[in-house]
Amino acid sequence: MKYSLCIEPVFGHLPFYDRVRAARECGADAVEFWNPFVYDPGRLAAVLEREHMQAAACGLGDNWKYRLNLPFPVLKNELERAIAFGREIGCYTFIGLSGDRTSDSDTQMYAIIENLKRLAQICEREDVTIVLEALNSRYDHKGYFLDRASSGFDIIKAVDSPHVKLLYDCYHMQIMEGDVVNSIRQNCGLIGHFHSAGVPGRHEPSCGELYYPAVIKEIEACGYEGYFGLEYWPSCEDGRSVREVLKYLRANSGPGYSGQNTDDEDRIREGG
Repeated sequence: MKYSLCIEPVFGHLPFYDRVRAARECGADAVEFWNPFVYDPGRLAAVLEREHMQAAACGLGDNWKYRLNLPFPVLKNELERAIAFGREIGCYTFIGLSGDRTSDSDTQMYAIIENLKRLAQICEREDVTIVLEALNSRYDHKGYFLDRASSGFDIIKAVDSPHVKLLYDCYHMQIMEGDVVNSIRQNCGLIGHFHSAGVPGRHEPSCGELYYPAVIKEIEACGYEGYFGLEYWPSCEDGRSVREVLKYLRANSGPGYSGQNTDDEDRIREGG
């Protein structure tokens, strides 16, 4: 499995561009981030090249302002800007959000599907991918429209493009639906990216009720070849947290995985 680290919730003591090196030094294979337009693409490209790191994904513009239920011309402009930014840094996956509930569910669902169908034509031409993210509306994003992967998969099927997929956030979907492994097993071909964090708390994926080694093993068994994103807020020193999480995930999943917890897992759970 290839692991990407979302570098906005971590290394807050470092300037943004220095976080790329910190992610590499901790063992991440790639980085990802939210709104691309607040950063200098030329400077970021140079940092990525120097550190031999990939940009796994970034936001489809300012996701909290431009959401996929807005008028198509607005979204088209944001996508084209994001593609131009991504081309400079070597990023070809863009995260889109549905928006909050603004009308009856059927109307909003139709608007999102129709927008994505039209955006897919641009994505197919430019060979990039939009990943639509479902979020939990119970705690973190009250009022958010797309709060279940099951509905997200319905949207992806309706759009019917290999360039529009779901971002499956294990943290959010454990809160809203559970049954994470079966959901992934039945729909893996519709998933273009993963996010993870511990449930509850949104801290280390090595802690909480969701056992990520089993999730990752299932993802690998499905033949998924993309990145597994770590998007969490550390509960201890950032560098130590990221290093130990990556060590734990790599030791407990993949070939040779036995289902037994390692000493690293016990140490992280105990905060030692």
